[in-house]
Amino acid sequence: MVQKIKLIQLLLFCFAFSFVNAQDLVSVNHFGKNMGNLKMFLYTPKNLDTSKKIPLVLVLHGCTQSAQSIAEATGWKKLAELNNFIVVYPEQKIVNNVSKCFNFFIGMKSKKDKGELFSIKQMIDYSLRNYNIDSSQVFITGVSAGAAMSNALLNSYPNLFNAAALIGCPSLLTEKLDTLSIYQPRVLIIQGEEDKVVAPTNADRVLNQWTKKHHLKNDDFKLENNYLNFPELTLKTFFDNNQQIQVQSLSAKDVGHVILINPGENDNEGGKDCIYTKDINFHSTYWIAEFFGLIKNK
Repeated sequence: MVQKIKLIQLLLFCFAFSFVNAQDLVSVNHFGKNMGNLKMFLYTPKNLDTSKKIPLVLVLHGCTQSAQSIAEATGWKKLAELNNFIVVYPEQKIVNNVSKCFNFFIGMKSKKDKGELFSIKQMIDYSLRNYNIDSSQVFITGVSAGAAMSNALLNSYPNLFNAAALIGCPSLLTEKLDTLSIYQPRVLIIQGEEDKVVAPTNADRVLNQWTKKHHLKNDDFKLENNYLNFPELTLKTFFDNNQQIQVQSLSAKDVGHVILINPGENDNEGGKDCIYTKDINFHSTYWIAEFFGLIKNK
């Protein structure tokens, strides 16, 4: 009974934050050909500097989540304010999936120029048309089903993206793995070792996909245990022939199907305690933003 009460409290906490901050996200109703019948929400910093090219970050939620809940859980809005970039949050509709999962496992929904995949591409195209977006600075991240849909987008439209971060990502692709494109985006993979929703073996398969895409040897990497002095974290880094980072895989001990956060007021802190998150004093959103190259030097 106590556990049930705590779960209800956490759900109400997440909902309250989502409701209070819903007005921060602007709904875009006519962003293009919406073949997948998705919603688009946009976050623009209050003091956005439009005099120079602006990066764009897409954030895809997991099952049972919404644009508002993933925005609050991850803390991307705070980083957008501090570092002058725009965030787009695609959102699934219950009519498409009762659990609000992106349908990454259905071919007609997740293939190039089809269904939900194409709707999300239209959101990117809309942003490029209507804002001073730097087309070489488009990034994508997602959790769970949102990570899988992100992976499908990267596979179908590699030239659209600079880099990506996939959290708790199912490894299924409904299209053939694209290893022929000359250009492939940099990719970061994050996986909890105690994930009971998406088994950690998926992270190994996703890693294998991306080492193949970058034509890297999957046994040639730099290994860092106790990464950044966190005993829970182990990082594998794969480099190209020029010693540039192309793929990284972060595994977290005693962590399930959640987003790692570090709530606080400092620039490198953020996220909200919620059923979708775990506080280990490591703000994964900030770390992802660093990987993307979005953090301004003070």
